[in-house]
Amino acid sequence: MDDQSKQNVSLFLDALDEKSRKIFWYFRWHGHARLAELVDIIGAANDMEVLYRLREVINPTAIRIFGKPVLEFCESKVNPINGKKVIFNWWLLDFEEGKQPLTGEDKRILMDVFDEEDQIMIVAEVSPSVRVKDMAKVEEKHGILSIKLEKLP
Repeated sequence: MDDQSKQNVSLFLDALDEKSRKIFWYFRWHGHARLAELVDIIGAANDMEVLYRLREVINPTAIRIFGKPVLEFCESKVNPINGKKVIFNWWLLDFEEGKQPLTGEDKRILMDVFDEEDQIMIVAEVSPSVRVKDMAKVEEKHGILSIKLEKLP
């Protein structure tokens, strides 16, 4: 991914509202999703709210910035990760597993913080070669949150 593409991804995420960014990060993590999953992820009232975000917010923003959509609906598709057939899912395009991590225009890794009713979720993309332990050291002091993960050898 060249520098311009990375800057475009930063612009893309900045142009999305919080729920749409949350959907995009979910796709980055899973690659595909059913509408029902996305309804739960953003606490949507119904499928139509999610469809609106996919068709009228996320893809039009992607077309404006990248010149093409980033999500597509497929009635049937084989998951390239595990070889299983997946039916009636939305799929993330052009951000397949193994590509370089998304970085902002200042070369920092892209990160999002979602302050939800009962939790704080922090999502950041790191190099696929980085492996970490599943236990984190979390500290909060004077409104500053610190999360430390040990790397695996």
